[in-house]
Amino acid sequence: MENLRLTIEGYKRFETKQELHINSITLLTGANSVGKSSVIQSILLGRIVSETLIEDSTSDIIPIHLHGDNGNKYALDLGYYKDIINRNSTNGNIEFSLGECSYGVYIDDNEDENNPIIFRSLQQDREKLKSIFSCGFTYLCADRMAPLYEYKESASNDWCDCHGSNVGDILKKHQDDSAISKRSLFTKDKIMLTTQLDEWSNYIFPGISIRVAKAGEQTYKIKERKDAATNVGFGIIYALPILVSGLTVPEGGILIVENPEAHLHAKAQSNMGYFLARMAAAGVRVIIETHSEHIVNGIRRMIVEGKTEMSHEDMTIYFFQNKDGEKNIMEITMDEYGNLSDFPEDFFDQIRQDTLAIIRTNRDRKEQENEKR
Repeated sequence: MENLRLTIEGYKRFETKQELHINSITLLTGANSVGKSSVIQSILLGRIVSETLIEDSTSDIIPIHLHGDNGNKYALDLGYYKDIINRNSTNGNIEFSLGECSYGVYIDDNEDENNPIIFRSLQQDREKLKSIFSCGFTYLCADRMAPLYEYKESASNDWCDCHGSNVGDILKKHQDDSAISKRSLFTKDKIMLTTQLDEWSNYIFPGISIRVAKAGEQTYKIKERKDAATNVGFGIIYALPILVSGLTVPEGGILIVENPEAHLHAKAQSNMGYFLARMAAAGVRVIIETHSEHIVNGIRRMIVEGKTEMSHEDMTIYFFQNKDGEKNIMEITMDEYGNLSDFPEDFFDQIRQDTLAIIRTNRDRKEQENEKR
């Protein structure tokens, strides 16, 4: 799968043009409030531009509501033009490109701060954007659904919404469908989606088997064997939309996941990283925003094991730094042995830093005790 070039300029923290290459599997990691979410939002805005219907299809003007109840299905509550323009922008414009497609926000169109944000994108660019997302697109935000005793049925039952709140509807509709065989953990023969889900659920959560059962007239329960979701816990329910989406997004599609490590213990985080790498190896373009070294290492492990055709060149890490007020992005790659090209300060080295701090403190304490004797 070829890299997908993304450029961002004038949007939030990106004062000058920043170029990133979206690989088969791309990880966004680093400090808080330095631009990771803004990268994901830039892709989501391209998706929204490609989906927005306008009366004159030849026009390049696209008004988009990105605030409050007028928000969109990707939960982008960004406010108004003044809220997203970089404060140091010299021309007041915001420009994006994804692949060969351009879209942007220009100051002359957005003088009334209380109107929807006016985007501009040429018709041919919008058509190209549609083609980028045409194979399938799923975005799972960090705010995913919580365990509930019962869930309301949804008419949307083909792809997970951004909160994963309709994952039970998807399972109900597609549980007996044939699974995509190369996304299986063990079984390579033709199997159903539920069997494939069981394989991966057991890999990440040993002994777990998820099922959907009818509850009321328009409600259902997500159950682990006989227990309702409220007795299963946050980790499994938070992970379920990731597993189902990874197994069902068509080949060539895009899957974006924020914080896949949420509510998972260390081993489950590593195995979740392994799962996401396997989905990338099976032809899904996976973009991950994470604060977990275990997610990163699970991906490294999958690639190094060499059980798929995925190469070390198919993974890219972008490490976002905020040092002395200077924000920058470092691209980190991996060699065939799993070694990373760089290991900058604060890049998943907190365990080492804390351990050294404990050792130094105990050493100083012993020295002080010896001096008192």
